[in-house]
Amino acid sequence: MSLFPKTYSRYVNFIKLTLLIGIVLAFGFTFGWPYIMSLGKEDMVLVDASRPEIQENRMVHPHYVSTDETDQPFHVDADWAKQTTEGIADLTNPSGAITVEEGQTFNLEAKEGYYDNQGKFLDLKGDVTLTSTDGYHVHTQKARITLENKVIEGDLSIEGEGPAGKIYGQNGFKIENRSEGKKVITLKGPSRIEINRGSLKKKKG
Repeated sequence: MSLFPKTYSRYVNFIKLTLLIGIVLAFGFTFGWPYIMSLGKEDMVLVDASRPEIQENRMVHPHYVSTDETDQPFHVDADWAKQTTEGIADLTNPSGAITVEEGQTFNLEAKEGYYDNQGKFLDLKGDVTLTSTDGYHVHTQKARITLENKVIEGDLSIEGEGPAGKIYGQNGFKIENRSEGKKVITLKGPSRIEINRGSLKKKKG
């Protein structure tokens, strides 16, 4: 008995199955491809591997702690920190606190920061806010904090408010401690000070 009829029958069945699969796939791509493409446009996220934050190591929620020359503490936190060179880091959303000589603390926050552990200074940039424990709030766009002597200064316009009144400085400011332990703020350029009368009465009393 010849085997050709069986072989031919298998061949015909194979061709039929192949055609059936082809028809199903063609039908699926015709009606399903637009839906697949729409999903791709909505949900696909492309990562650019050339971006620095992808190529370079970053620290999540870094915490820097140290003391100044008089053993007063300070600390700096951030959402991200990218180490540029040894002892130097770029910070995203930095915040922290420094304690001045008389025990008063300044809290600080900004959008960007540059921390130099060797030079002991912190540069802040973008919506810089300084808040003291005695109720004063200072707003500017750029400031440098020298951590060794706790000097805070900037060369851009400043607005501040506290229990004694309001301050405005067009060309910046400088906050420092004098030898007698008193905190002094100097306004640079055209400036204005609005004093609350209530604060003067309290001092006289």
